[in-house]
Amino acid sequence: MSKKRSMSETVTVEDQQGALIETKQIDDINPSAENEDPNYANLFEAIKKIRKRADVIGYILKGESKATVDINDSTKIIEYAMLSSQTFETAKMIAAPFRLGDTETMVVECKNLKLLCLDLGQNTISIFMDKGSDHTDILKAFEPQTE
Repeated sequence: MSKKRSMSETVTVEDQQGALIETKQIDDINPSAENEDPNYANLFEAIKKIRKRADVIGYILKGESKATVDINDSTKIIEYAMLSSQTFETAKMIAAPFRLGDTETMVVECKNLKLLCLDLGQNTISIFMDKGSDHTDILKAFEPQTE
């Protein structure tokens, strides 16, 4: 596992639509009191448990006004943020012409990586894991939020 940066170090980038993505490398902290969304706090607690799995490379938890990122390789934060953003946008573009409604769960399998994306209304989660990982185990942790 790579060395983690302190909470005070942040990287701010914009996605292709100009929305700001604030990223923070974290260890084992609680969401700040400034975040008033209880769903975000519940998701944060669930993702902290999932992050402890050896096959999980990292995650991005994004709310309306905040995003929390924990990635093993801090040099790839922007790449993973772009992959996550493009996955959500592509899912919307594919679903629209077929009138499929909102896309809630997406799995992207790459050569060396698997990406699980969850759209939970105001919050989105992207979990990056080893390709051979079983994403269905991770989905079970979010069943209460997806119902």
